[in-house]
Amino acid sequence: MARISEDLIREIYDANDIVDYVSERVRLKKAGKDYMGLCPFHHEKTPSFHVSQDKQLFHCFGCGASGNLVQYVMRTENLDFIDAVRLMADRAGIMIPEDSAQDDRLHSKRKRMLEMNKVAARFFFERLKDKRTGIEAQRYLNSRHISWKTVTVYGLGYAPGTRTALIEHLQKAGYSGKEAVEAGLAIERDGKIIDKFRNRVMFPIINVRGNVIGFGGRIMSNEKEINGYKIPKYLNTSETLVFDKGKNLFSLNIAKNSKSDSLILCEGYMDVISPYQAGIDNIVATLGTAITEDQAKLMKRYANEIIICYDMDEAGRKAALRAIDIINNVNGKSKVMKLNGAKDPDEYINKNGVQAFRNAMKNAVPSTEFKLSLIKGKYDTSETDGKIKFINEAARSLAGISDAVEVDAYVRKIAEENDISSEAIYSALRGSIESGQRRIYSGAYSNKAPTRNIKEEAPKALIEAEKRLLALISSKKNLYRIAAGEIKPEEYSTAVYRRLAGMIYDVYERGESVDAPVILNEFADNTADADEAAAVFYNNEVYDADEKTVRDLIVKIKLEKIELQIKNETDSSRISELVKERNYLKK
Repeated sequence: MARISEDLIREIYDANDIVDYVSERVRLKKAGKDYMGLCPFHHEKTPSFHVSQDKQLFHCFGCGASGNLVQYVMRTENLDFIDAVRLMADRAGIMIPEDSAQDDRLHSKRKRMLEMNKVAARFFFERLKDKRTGIEAQRYLNSRHISWKTVTVYGLGYAPGTRTALIEHLQKAGYSGKEAVEAGLAIERDGKIIDKFRNRVMFPIINVRGNVIGFGGRIMSNEKEINGYKIPKYLNTSETLVFDKGKNLFSLNIAKNSKSDSLILCEGYMDVISPYQAGIDNIVATLGTAITEDQAKLMKRYANEIIICYDMDEAGRKAALRAIDIINNVNGKSKVMKLNGAKDPDEYINKNGVQAFRNAMKNAVPSTEFKLSLIKGKYDTSETDGKIKFINEAARSLAGISDAVEVDAYVRKIAEENDISSEAIYSALRGSIESGQRRIYSGAYSNKAPTRNIKEEAPKALIEAEKRLLALISSKKNLYRIAAGEIKPEEYSTAVYRRLAGMIYDVYERGESVDAPVILNEFADNTADADEAAAVFYNNEVYDADEKTVRDLIVKIKLEKIELQIKNETDSSRISELVKERNYLKK
């Protein structure tokens, strides 16, 4: 049987949503950022089973069952890991190669392409930083009020105007011209390979795992032609092995860490960067195309609500309507914010300030209300014919909404405002609305909770402190750096924590981001270990001062270990040393 590469497994995870899958069998209700229902793994009357769309994990606070989507499938369908992954791949329409060698080649090619993108991003950044090459780009960014700190956060850069600056740099780094073309960094013209991006400010596109997957480049003037040739204002990386513009979003790598439960959806890079610089971190943009269902599903993982922030000219309103329909198609919630007197967030904030933008965000109207107001604007509802046309089109619009409560609220509102009975509007709806009830899985595989492993003897307070520390360092690299110098992986108290810490430390040392569902695959062969490891990632605690919390937890762990040593020590001189060490830590 072919080995399934880590890249392909990630793609399969990205294409499936744990909430969608679990809710096919378990009745889930929204509870804060999570979803909650009766646990399918043990009998209970009060829901204690939680599913996180953000983390793509499940956890039962009753029986301790915990894990990622594939581990849920393994348990509920009684499948091994490979078969569970194949089931999820089939569900998403993803082909798994039968040829292991072919899969290995693709994996190596993807990895090398990502490394090349990283080299290119560093090259563009250094060219921007260098006053000899980047002065014009620096002036442009200054004119757009973009600070150097923001430039650094987003890794902005400059592509020199010469034809082969990047390709020569990549060749020195060991990459061929053919590889650069395949990565979308170069093009072939008249038998020669030249840079694709020239004399442009560069915007690296970074996925949620921290990989540079592509680039966007903007010219620094508003000229539409140069030397008689038409030039696009923005130029983006074409589709490659690692970049699909319909499946990624600009700045989601930053927005996913926002404490907000909403995401603002914009149309361009600067629409995101300007608000971010002003303190708005829950904001993303599509990549030069209309929103896709894949992007809507991706946003749903990180937010309960999507706030559409498009230009409200005719084209923008049509784009907003399309976005609403697509978000509705994936059972998402959306609102529309209006920026009066400005075409985009960048212009609005520069004119009115960030507080005005926050107010506009707060006053965003529900998407259904927005759609109905546009529909109503098309007709003269003071006349009977106009009223009939409005009611019929409004009913067709409401038919696409799956939330019956929302539909009923708007039916009543329309009926009251237009002096039409609710029954008449429901009659118009009836032909379009499908009735039915989801299949609810109410049975459990056992009346008993799954057997847990007996952890090595260690104080409960120590285990809990280590669990919280691992949860924190897995979320941010700066927190890992604080802990790594104080506690080595082999110093954690349980075998699972030692193994998990080793993986987390290794991921950061490779310059990558922690991907909880992928790491948990390593524990798939042991249910109890999987529960213990997944519970770390499911930690729901939020800290205002997370760096201080990490340092406090490190002290707590050291103190608990010293207390354990004192308890088991028989040598009085050694006990005395331990007491001194304990007192020093308590200062």
